[in-house]
Amino acid sequence: MPCNRASCLEAAAAHVLRLEEVLAALSSGGPASQRELGERLRKDPADMVRLLDAASARGLVRRDADPADRRRRRVVLTRAGEAELEAAMTAAREVERELLAGLEESERRTLHELLSRLPR
Repeated sequence: MPCNRASCLEAAAAHVLRLEEVLAALSSGGPASQRELGERLRKDPADMVRLLDAASARGLVRRDADPADRRRRRVVLTRAGEAELEAAMTAAREVERELLAGLEESERRTLHELLSRLPR
């Protein structure tokens, strides 16, 4: 089904945010099994497979044998994944800076505090 510019951008942003969420979880929590990562992110197992397949195809993550249980695979963030996450964080900070330019620093802190109370 064709999409208009706004819906295409929204769909692309949703995909990128999910992918960056996976990269951030691996960066902060270290390697994890696909199941553990899915539980941490509250993602459906089928969605995790799609996300990790896409990330793996781009070289952002790899699936290594778990040294504790060779039947399991651990998802590991690659250097390319680290670089992708850093680029995404830099872009997000720039967007945030532009978006919140009209707020004083104290107002930004208040907004951040209020937003952090919302359920994820």
